Amino acid sequence: MAFVRDTERGIEVYLSRRPDHFRYYPGAFVFPGGRAEVEDADLRATARREVNEEIGVDIDPERLVPLRNIHTSAHAGPVYHMLTFAYPVEAEFETSLNSEEVEEETWLTAREALAKLELPYQIRAAVYTISQFAAVADLMNALATGSVNEDYWI
Repeated sequence: MAFVRDTERGIEVYLSRRPDHFRYYPGAFVFPGGRAEVEDADLRATARREVNEEIGVDIDPERLVPLRNIHTSAHAGPVYHMLTFAYPVEAEFETSLNSEEVEEETWLTAREALAKLELPYQIRAAVYTISQFAAVADLMNALATGSVNEDYWI
């Protein structure tokens, strides 16, 4: 889930750092999210549940907009379907971190995140896509025609 918000410096993205004991991408900054469970009605329900579990935020699944819809690469670990949603944040954003799943959190402009953080490729690609827009409304308008699934040499 790519939470995005407008600031004077550009679009900011919310990232949380995975605990060092996690098997995949330990210590990496990522978007909140995770695997579908049998009881999830669909991937929007999965996103809502995972965000609530990880950072204690209840989202409106109807506001989710597909950002990237891809399959991961075998060289980076297990291959799986990864649907990343964009979610515009327009008000206060108060979290309650689950310390079992999140070590820390940060808001950075998309360009700052690309410059300062070692992001897993699929997160980096999503942040790169976001960085190409001046405002959240521009991003959301572009996504209205479908997700951006390109691979980048970044």
